[in-house]
Amino acid sequence: PLIIRTLARTTKGFAAPMGAAMVEERCTLFELLVATVCSAQAQDRVTYPVMQRLFAIAHTPEQITRMPIAKLRKLLYPISYYRTKAKHLVALARILLDRYDGRVPGTMDELLELPGVGRKTANLVLGEGMGKVEGVCVDTHVHRISNRLGLVRTKTREATERALMVVLPKRYWL
Repeated sequence: PLIIRTLARTTKGFAAPMGAAMVEERCTLFELLVATVCSAQAQDRVTYPVMQRLFAIAHTPEQITRMPIAKLRKLLYPISYYRTKAKHLVALARILLDRYDGRVPGTMDELLELPGVGRKTANLVLGEGMGKVEGVCVDTHVHRISNRLGLVRTKTREATERALMVVLPKRYWL
């Protein structure tokens, strides 16, 4: 479609989004999940170095749950909502250990049960990390731009995701 060609031309030369960059670097599914949770309402240029610092010290659910919360908060600073995200990461890691033997679950419903995980995060982890493209990663920017361009007429990110799934061929969802 014309809109895809226009966006591709306009964004040529942009840095790869953090999720795609991490997959290229062969990060684990857990690292991708953690980085995506931490990237919510934060810029990749801020989040990426924080994730590198965190993963140098802790990159498994076991390591996250053993870390004192104060240390985790300090590692996550300066990303936005670092205190809340630290709490979510500990709870998320505990659930992965208790319910999934430390592995990242492979369905939308299971991912959405994890603290700090919304549809955008779940779609990114499923798509980039597992090759399961089930939806469109819609954040505030995708929601606003899709509406401004007239691709959709929606009020919420969830409605935008559903509408984009209708107007975009599946190969463009991820």
